[in-house]
Order: sequence, then structure tokens, then C-alpha cells
Amino acid sequence: MALVPLDIGAHIFQELHQPRKTFHIGQSSIDILQSYSTSGVAGCVWRSSVVLSKYFADNPSLVHDKTVIELGSGTGLLGIFCYKLGAKIISTDHKDYLSSSESNFLLNGIDPQVHCKALNWGSSIELFLSENNLPKPEVIIGADIVYVQDTFDLLKKTLLDFSVTNRSCKIYLACQIRYDKDEKFIEDSKEHFFVEEISHSFDSNIRIICLTINKPK
Repeated sequence: MALVPLDIGAHIFQELHQPRKTFHIGQSSIDILQSYSTSGVAGCVWRSSVVLSKYFADNPSLVHDKTVIELGSGTGLLGIFCYKLGAKIISTDHKDYLSSSESNFLLNGIDPQVHCKALNWGSSIELFLSENNLPKPEVIIGADIVYVQDTFDLLKKTLLDFSVTNRSCKIYLACQIRYDKDEKFIEDSKEHFFVEEISHSFDSNIRIICLTINKPK
């Protein structure tokens, strides 16, 4: 759920203003339209989504043939790549920002009406699943969705509510930890989740973590 601008370097800022980019990840090429001027950070590809896509490219069984729900999809790059790996993907974002994902799913030949759904963090997950006739998720994914502190409680609730529907569900988050509050979000998550740090060599500034809900006491 991308809402506010970030403090970014000039070279990254220039990349964000490229109206169209092609990403080559694994065996896939994905075309992405960017719209920083109209959608802000929700309309741009951030490094975390590329890093998590590369991780799944190396470990396709984590998403292949699984029901995967993406949170804060932004441009939809991560969800589109998971689709190409054979995931049953549903990419979600706030209704005001979902159009970026919808446009890019369509650009890559994927029906956005099937694979893109509006979801506000903190809302009823059971209602979301039932209204959209969706099965319980096996995997939750998100890239660079841990940075707006005002959304942390809602995000944590959403992760927990999805996990309660299927206690074997795994959550994969890729994050650039910019501030102490971002690190604190991960630490606080340990109250409800087992948190595993995943080592990778794609980008030293990006962390990948896997969360699974703790067993009931």
C-alpha cells in the first residue's frame, strides 16, 4: 500500500520516471508501465520486488501451483512474475492504487479482473475471501510494504488474519530497512509469528524474511 514519497537518490529517482521498463528475471521478461507523477511510489518498481522475484525464480516450488496473495502490489511486477511461475496469484492493493497493477497485468496478457483485487489492510479477511470466491491462501507475499508507520498495525492485523485462515500459510516479505521503526516492526512481529531471515546474494540492502504464525499456546 504505497502512500507517501520516500527520500531517494537521484539515480533511483531517474529510474522511477521511466514510463516503461522491461525486467528480465529468470526465464521471464515483464513489461511494466510506471507512473510516479500520478500514482507516486505505488506507480513505480522498487528493488525489493525485483529481489523477491529473483528469490522465487531460484525457488519456484515456493509459489508454483499455490494460492498466493500479494499485498501492496503497486505496479504488479512481483505478482506477474509469480503468475509466470505458475502461482494462482491474487495481487491486492488499496482501491485508489490498484489501477497500476491492473494496467500491467493487462499489458502482460493476464486478466486483471481475475487476478487484481482491492483490499484495505485491517478489513475483514473472511469477507474479502468470500466476496471474491477465493480459497484460503497458502502463501502471502509483499515487497517494500514495511515503511509507513501509520499502517503497521493494520498490516500486522492483515497478516495475522490471513494466517489464521490457514495456519500453514507462509509469508514472504522483502524490505529495505530504512529506519529504526521498520526494524521494530519485524521485531514486534515475533509476538505472533516465527520470523526467519533468508540469506540471498541479490542486493545487500534488501532483506527477505519468512513469517509463519506461532502455534497456539
